[in-house]
Amino acid sequence: MLVIVALAFVFIIALILVILIASVVARWIHGENILKKYFVLLMEKWRIVVGVLGTVVGLFIVFIVISINNQPSPPCTSSLVPTSQKPSTLVSPQDYFAQGDYDYERGDCDSAIADYTRAIDLNPKFAEAYNNRAYTYMVQHNYAAALPDLEKAIELRPDYVNALMNRGDIYNYYYEINYDSAVADYNRILQMGGRERNSSVCGHRLLALHHGWDLGVFVEVFFTKGFKAGCN
Repeated sequence: MLVIVALAFVFIIALILVILIASVVARWIHGENILKKYFVLLMEKWRIVVGVLGTVVGLFIVFIVISINNQPSPPCTSSLVPTSQKPSTLVSPQDYFAQGDYDYERGDCDSAIADYTRAIDLNPKFAEAYNNRAYTYMVQHNYAAALPDLEKAIELRPDYVNALMNRGDIYNYYYEINYDSAVADYNRILQMGGRERNSSVCGHRLLALHHGWDLGVFVEVFFTKGFKAGCN
């Protein structure tokens, strides 16, 4: 949501800058007469301009309100309804893994962590259990605990896109910030064709390359590379 607001704000600022630049260029090339005509026309049509801008702003506000109202409940809250089936028995590592997914989906993150831990105890090479336990730690903002699990998951499965993405995001946004390490993880995902499985990787990589939001991010997105920004 913050990204949408930021992009809309930047778009409006960019539009204003374009108008100002066009005015300066017109004055420089054609003299003051063209500039005067431009502003006279603008003043004559101010009602139309205000109406258009008001409509755009109104639609944007409606979009924001609808988006906020349609936001899903955050993880680790008791109001969630699981979509997966609870396993009938708890015997194998896969049983405990499935129980962990079930508990996570119903908002009981502590139980989910305990389930994934039991799955790992029964099968220390269960990469998916390490990744899911790490992601649950991330939801709880316990990034220090998540990193070792992600390291282990990637060690067991070097092509594990979800684990690489999670580790890259930790380095990019949350803990022990290291943009080079984040870019390295995102690069591995792209090299394996992981963009098809995680379409957001290019945007995350773009932010890591720029060390967060800056003017260069908006230039690449809006003026030079468009939707390909961050992917090359």
